[in-house]
Amino acid sequence: MSSIYDLLTPALVLDWPTAQRNIERAAAFVEDKQVRLRPHFKNHKRVALAHKQLAAGGCVGMTAATIFEAIALVDGGIDDVLIANQIVNATSINRLIELAERANVRVAIDNLENAKAIAEAAKSRGIEVGVLIEVDIGMSRCGLAPGVAVLGLVEKIAPLDGIRFDGLQAYEGHAVGILDTEERESVAIASMEKAIDTKRQIEAAGHECRIISGAGTGSFRATGTLDDVSELQIGSYVTMDWSYKERVGDQFDVALTVLAHVISVNGDNLVLNAGVKSIGHEMGAPKLRDYPQAEIPSFGSEEHTSVHFPGHKLKIGDLVHVMPSHCCMTCSLHRDMFVYEGENITDTWPAAIGYPR
Repeated sequence: MSSIYDLLTPALVLDWPTAQRNIERAAAFVEDKQVRLRPHFKNHKRVALAHKQLAAGGCVGMTAATIFEAIALVDGGIDDVLIANQIVNATSINRLIELAERANVRVAIDNLENAKAIAEAAKSRGIEVGVLIEVDIGMSRCGLAPGVAVLGLVEKIAPLDGIRFDGLQAYEGHAVGILDTEERESVAIASMEKAIDTKRQIEAAGHECRIISGAGTGSFRATGTLDDVSELQIGSYVTMDWSYKERVGDQFDVALTVLAHVISVNGDNLVLNAGVKSIGHEMGAPKLRDYPQAEIPSFGSEEHTSVHFPGHKLKIGDLVHVMPSHCCMTCSLHRDMFVYEGENITDTWPAAIGYPR
């Protein structure tokens, strides 16, 4: 296929000139700073796109959300991966150790028993695995409370063979959804300063703490200016969605859409052949990229989107670009991502989902 008009729909498509511009803007942000990018693979799950991000410069490696993603990245030739999550069961820990034998793979931890299990498995294979202790700076998800609790875990894992304390992971994700830029950045900075203070306590106790890794697309321009923050785990910036676009303004542009066909027309109302099985909608109903006046009053059908569009000129069989409200979820719903420039398809990138072959 050479044209987007030849695709079976719904189809996940990426406007490459826009995505490339997003990548270049992120790289330019860190160009004159000590902080580096560690793009989050969970956004798109495409190894080819990860290589494009790394090639643009300013990156120390990739971030993975799961052991599956880490396997795909290392198998795809990427040699520096942070699993920004806890890997706790024996089977997954064994895969972690196998990956760490082939690449520089770090993992997040937040408890001693998990640290001991990783250390024991690594020691048995004669290697050492780097860990970042996760600090809960406001997400109320994984992680230890800042300060004493984190320092206590540092001191307990310090004597363990097979494990190496490299620093902290701290995600200010609770700030990312705040629409007001000034408020969002203020909350993000105040939150990240809890991790920075924890780092200083660790260092005052005589332990090296080389890394603070965190941040998101909606907050990195604030937290990325803090001297002690070393890695930015931004992900959505490369594809974007309409929800994130409302928060970040002209920092990045929406490159990702789902192509759908008009399959029914009834006056001011029309129906598209794409629904919740192909469009992520956790942040709201999708929007039509080229028709901002069109309304989607409700969104919940598996394979249909109903649109209210007074005065429209669309016909059955017309192709439209649908912007999701959640790009990460949308990417995970499709096997292939079709890359295009103008109307021409230039590449097809398969998803790394589930057990790699």
